[in-house]
Order: sequence, then structure tokens, then C-alpha cells
Amino acid sequence: MTDTPSIPLHPSLQRLSATHRRLLRLFGLLLAMTMAGLLLFLMVTAFSSRDIASLLLLAFMGLVMLPVMALSGGLLWYLDRWQERRLTKANQVLQDYQPVTVRIAPIGSSGGRAALVALHPLTSGQATLEPLHALLNPSFRWIRPPREEITVELYCPKLAPGHDLVALQSDGSALIGKVVALAAYDREQLLIKIVVFVLLALIATVLGVQALNQ
Repeated sequence: MTDTPSIPLHPSLQRLSATHRRLLRLFGLLLAMTMAGLLLFLMVTAFSSRDIASLLLLAFMGLVMLPVMALSGGLLWYLDRWQERRLTKANQVLQDYQPVTVRIAPIGSSGGRAALVALHPLTSGQATLEPLHALLNPSFRWIRPPREEITVELYCPKLAPGHDLVALQSDGSALIGKVVALAAYDREQLLIKIVVFVLLALIATVLGVQALNQ
């Protein structure tokens, strides 16, 4: 039984992968430095004051930091694997499908982490009766979506809602996203806003009741 050889990542996706791993390493380093600085501060405080309470606090924080570091390491590993799977999937799209020249026109944003765009196919025979929309960069938050209309080479199994896409810009950088139905997307955003509003209202109500009781 032989293993299936892995397909090397497209150069544009290799840049995304390198950026992702570099940010993960930086986050892990900052977390480790924060934990080490806190532990060092507690040690200095405990040994300088020679107070039993400070020593107990040091021991307690040491026990707390062990599972915190383990959970943080597990989270970093999960994020790395998750983004690796997304890049592999995007790379498969680039390998399996032919590009379509598309004009991308930004029409909105999603909390600064993704861009809602309109897709205007320019390739003959690819025009559609209904307008197409896509949500770009829903997971690669460090890649800034386009702020003005651009022409890209778009790779996608089918220009229909629910299908993943990869758009290559003129400079070779990749935009990863998914084709969405605008009506369904608007309903989802409205539902999220309603849920957030209800939660905030509940929290405000609980805090107000506690303040009155006091």
C-alpha cells in the first residue's frame, strides 16, 4: 500500500501559508513570554515578602499555568491544521478547474474580517441571469480584501452559492472565499445581530436587577 503523493501548494498559497505560520509562532512566543513574566513576578513577590499567602498564590498560579499552556498549545495546533486543510482545499481547486476572468466589485464588509463582493464574469459564455456574490477571506483575516473593483482569474467548481473559490490577482496574490446567496447572507447577518442584541439586553437586565437589589 503506497501513500498518495501530496500536491505542492500553489506559489500564492505558499505565501499565505508562510504568513499564517509566522503569525502563529509570534502568538505562541508572546503567550509564552507573558506566562513567564507573570510567573517571574509572582516568584519575586513571594520570595521577597516571605509571606505564606504569596507562596500559596505562586503554587496555585503554577498549577493553573500548566493546563493553560497545554490548552494554548492545542489551540495553536488546531488552528494550524485547520488553515492547512483550507489551503489544501484551495490548492485542489486551483489544480482541478480552469480559471474564469471575473470583475470583482466590493459592496460590503462583515465586521472587518471579510468582504462581500459582486462577481461579474467577463469570459464569454459565463454570464449569468442572476447576480453572483461572494464572501472573500472569511478565515485569512491578515489578507486585506480589495477596496475597489479589480479583475481576477477566478477558480471555482461552479459559480453557484456554497462553492469555494480562489481568485488570483494581477500581482499573483490569492483571495480565498465562497460564493454566497445574497438573500441568505443578509438573513444570516440579521439573525446574528438579533442574537447579539438579545444577549446584550439580557446581560443589561441582569445587571440592572442586581443593582436594584443592592
